[in-house]
Amino acid sequence: MFPVFVDNSKLPVILSKIAPISIYAISLGMFVFCREVLSERGKQHETIHFRQWRELAFLFFLILYPLFWLILVIRWKSGSKAYKLIPFECEAYLHESEEGYLENRKLFAWWKYMGTLKGADYYNKSPE
Repeated sequence: MFPVFVDNSKLPVILSKIAPISIYAISLGMFVFCREVLSERGKQHETIHFRQWRELAFLFFLILYPLFWLILVIRWKSGSKAYKLIPFECEAYLHESEEGYLENRKLFAWWKYMGTLKGADYYNKSPE
């Protein structure tokens, strides 16, 4: 099961007006809304989020995502840095170009990036 991709959507533009980042694409449950036509890399990134939504029975993703962001923004005093360090985003960014990742992804794979809440930097592979 894959998400439904909605290309050329105005929703990311509208949400960008209230978000701490400019949103190009956003996964909302089983739908992915994109400003333009999403690349294969972008589709993989958003499909990872779709899997995270499913693992968390949709509702818990809605609770955890903003909670993680809030914890990280308090820690780093930066909305954009907090966004990149959300465990869900770490998994998606680090594996968006990895061939075969979706086929081999383990359930709750995002959990291994929970160290970001304590200062780990998985992009540079070192603690801060």
